[in-house]
Amino acid sequence: MRPSGLRLFPFAVVAVGTPLLGVLLARRRFAVITVAGASMEPAYRSGDRVLVRRLGRRGRSGIGRGGVVVATWRPPSGDPPGEPAETRGGPRRPTGEPLGARGWMIKRVVAGPGDPVPEDLGPALIAEAGKPVPRDRFVVMGDNAAHSHDSRHTGYVAARDILGVVVRRLERRRRGGQAGTCGSTLPPSSRRQ
Repeated sequence: MRPSGLRLFPFAVVAVGTPLLGVLLARRRFAVITVAGASMEPAYRSGDRVLVRRLGRRGRSGIGRGGVVVATWRPPSGDPPGEPAETRGGPRRPTGEPLGARGWMIKRVVAGPGDPVPEDLGPALIAEAGKPVPRDRFVVMGDNAAHSHDSRHTGYVAARDILGVVVRRLERRRRGGQAGTCGSTLPPSSRRQ
């Protein structure tokens, strides 16, 4: 006969393991990002937090025109629009930012693969106006165009550079842990919009 503790062990493993597995799977599927900057005002303000559904490596099917995405920040491009913007040593970061910090930008999709490139998009895509957006590329802009670093400056955003699609704004937390007004944001290490 087995001691009673050993008989309960499999149930304890399931009771503890199931919620833990759920949390781990949710972290792989979703991310919470804090917005930094004014480029998406009034929809998202600096300091707001958003829930982002990560996109799988295979498919970018959740990205539609008018949707808001979080993508890798890129420096202004002198490269052809179809080519990724590269600089010696990788993207430039502002002075004082940690070397390991990942630069993100939050933007609205204005055109996807096959859609015509909008007119008057600035220097990076001016020659592409009216032509279809290439496969696996997107044109993104901030809602507050005067304060936005977007496809007008960097050209197309490659599908592989998109972390995910914003699902919803999360409630802001007040000091003391009480819930406050809703908001959304990018991490403090991501100062570029």
